[in-house]
Amino acid sequence: MSEKTNTPVLEVEGVCFRRGRSILKDVTWRVEQGEHWCILGPNGCGKTSLINIITGYESATDGRICIGGETFGESDWREVRKRIGLVASTLTTYLEPGEPVIDVVVSGREAMINLIDPVAAPLVREAGALLREVGCGYLRHALWGPLSQGEKQKVLICRALMARYKVLILDEPCAGLDPVAREKFLRWLQELSARSHAPTLVMVTHHVEEILPCMTHVLLLKSGAVHAAGPKRKMLTSLALSEVYGADLKLSRKGERYRLELQV
Repeated sequence: MSEKTNTPVLEVEGVCFRRGRSILKDVTWRVEQGEHWCILGPNGCGKTSLINIITGYESATDGRICIGGETFGESDWREVRKRIGLVASTLTTYLEPGEPVIDVVVSGREAMINLIDPVAAPLVREAGALLREVGCGYLRHALWGPLSQGEKQKVLICRALMARYKVLILDEPCAGLDPVAREKFLRWLQELSARSHAPTLVMVTHHVEEILPCMTHVLLLKSGAVHAAGPKRKMLTSLALSEVYGADLKLSRKGERYRLELQV
């Protein structure tokens, strides 16, 4: 883990978000240097909306967002976004079906989408190498639209890797991946966290099985509000998860991985 500084990696203060209804309600959350967070909560609790606001794809109704000391609304978020690697289904709604896959990957470097200008040869080579790394070298000359969900997810992972990021945000990164591909991706993520100067990881997931040993903290959202936030060992309990999901749940561990069962 990297050494802590006084400036948090990410700070969310009093964030509210309304779109016809209240989606986020006074969310306050702080991510320090050296921490890796997992965000859990039921469908509709505001997980993806929170990610969209942090990355600037949505604007908060109220509150403040800071990344590395830069404040949304005061700093050029197009520049701040370049320091954020993002793997999220949100991007699929912005990408044109006819966008070349290689351009989708390269666009991660400048945090842009649907590139207009020709891509420089060195970036093409770098993007091609990343595609091969995730087993998608065959998509080098493909277009975005016809890809399967799993292929799109892998391409978005490559796009995130193109960014010179300080924070890597993953919104359900294993969606659409088969069990083998999922485990290979999670293994890569665990290895990434152990590298020197590793980015801060923030992962949204529905599945406790995907919470890796490297994750240090957990944010639990319920009905658009923070139910609890803190160290993983304190947050991940059967009681806390039962409260968040509104069901009788039992959390267990096998080695360093988790399993959740519904009690009948």
